[in-house]
Amino acid sequence: MKSKYLIAAGLIVLLSYQGKAQVNVGIESNSQYYTEDDKIKLDESAKEDPFRSNNYIKIDYLKNYFEVGMQAEGYLPKALLNYNPELEGMGIGTVYARYNNYDKGVDITLGHFYEQFGSGLALRSWEDRALGINNAIFGGRFKVRMHPSTNLTLLGGKQRVGLGFDLSDGIIYGANAEVDITNILEKDNYLLKFGASFVGRREDISVEYPTVDPNTNVMSTRLDYVGEKFSIGGEYVYKTEDVLVENLGTIFPERSGYGNAFLVNMGYTVEGFAANVNLRRMENMSFFSNRELTGNAFNVGMINYVPALTKQYDFALQNIFVYQSQPKYGYMNIHKIGEIGGQFDVFYELKKETFLGGKYGANLIVNGSYWAGLKTEEQPDGNLKSTGFADFGQKYYRDFAVEYRRKWSEKFSSIFMYLNQYYNREYVEETYGQIHSNVAVAEGLYFFKPTSSVRLELQHQWADGDRKNWAGGTLEYMPNSKFSFFVHDIYNYGNDDPDMQLHYYSVGGSFTKGATRVAASYGRQRGGLICVGGVCRMVPEATGFTLNLTTNF
Repeated sequence: MKSKYLIAAGLIVLLSYQGKAQVNVGIESNSQYYTEDDKIKLDESAKEDPFRSNNYIKIDYLKNYFEVGMQAEGYLPKALLNYNPELEGMGIGTVYARYNNYDKGVDITLGHFYEQFGSGLALRSWEDRALGINNAIFGGRFKVRMHPSTNLTLLGGKQRVGLGFDLSDGIIYGANAEVDITNILEKDNYLLKFGASFVGRREDISVEYPTVDPNTNVMSTRLDYVGEKFSIGGEYVYKTEDVLVENLGTIFPERSGYGNAFLVNMGYTVEGFAANVNLRRMENMSFFSNRELTGNAFNVGMINYVPALTKQYDFALQNIFVYQSQPKYGYMNIHKIGEIGGQFDVFYELKKETFLGGKYGANLIVNGSYWAGLKTEEQPDGNLKSTGFADFGQKYYRDFAVEYRRKWSEKFSSIFMYLNQYYNREYVEETYGQIHSNVAVAEGLYFFKPTSSVRLELQHQWADGDRKNWAGGTLEYMPNSKFSFFVHDIYNYGNDDPDMQLHYYSVGGSFTKGATRVAASYGRQRGGLICVGGVCRMVPEATGFTLNLTTNF
């Protein structure tokens, strides 16, 4: 597509202008060289192209109220394993021009942009390179401050579904309004905000499916209150009728349903104590720019943001059985139309000079979550429907964890953690197995001096399914603020197949100076889910070298 190169060339000319302006450049490169391993089956494509590299160069030019930018991307010779296969070769990833006059409250963007309405249940476009997600919208966005307390956003365009100007068939359009009620009431001892959103997708597939409405709309309203100690927020989302999509993009026009979501967040904070509760119910809330992309493994074309509301754990064995949110309508393999549940977190600061607090004090953190499917019934027309608002169906996931963090001296601190999990693979991943697991973790951190430390972590998981018991550990040494070295291993000693009782080891280090960081490692990668911010993708098992580079100037 020649137009993208003309746009990029124009931006380069503008970026070279020698005026009083600011130019920001960011570079990131993530490369892997896959090697043969007698114990791990390497993906056939990796044998043909063992070297893979994902590379990004982002340039932003700012002058007065104007801003232009572009991101060039290269996936050479191909993207890292299990990234979107449409990411291949080199090209312009995103390009934009923006006028942002914050004095007058006007913000106009043409080209690629990212946006979020409310919590994201109606709309969120974003980039996450670790997950291979870049759901930027290519089109136009207009933001205006209509009043010191009222902001309005209007947008429209097509979504990025490949590299750069590979765009969705479906058109996305939307509007969002935010009202600061506190400002109107001239209060300063609390915050009260109201918001409302509308997002539409128009994808005309009437030639092949004449009975399918080309338009699917999502509407949401929300209210958030934040006081000195207590906060509460709620959001309701409604989605108009849409058809069932399963089996890698197969559309079933005779089956359809409406969607909705309820989200409630509550928090309470006083000195030394904090508690948070998140509750959510979702029904048929998958929303993609192209219907055939619904539920794809690479998260391509997602219009909204439906992360798993569970704690994001820090340690490797805690992340073997990771819950993924279940917003979609499924009929062909397993009957399910959504999820219902919630999570809680409690933080308590143990006082100094007590048995558990010690000389320097300690922290106790308790968290848990429970998620289930909605209880369903089949209608005379064959469609599924939930039986009631709060009717819990099949249990999907549960966890409960206790964490104790304590500083023992000026130089030494520790973390002790216990996690209990139930994971229903049959419904979450649609593969066989229900698993109960327990994970224990101990970590110690010792500072030789403020910029030099050593950290040791030990982990163990007991599980009654999948690959059963694991043991693991990590040793990390930082001689100064620039260098870091580590050795890591998790060992699947409990596997029922003795030949598959493997060590997933890695060794490596990093160098950091200013805004530049270089990291290198060699080892085995455990296959399974990798999650960032509650959104997950599958990664294959592999062995090889990894090199990462990030810098900004």
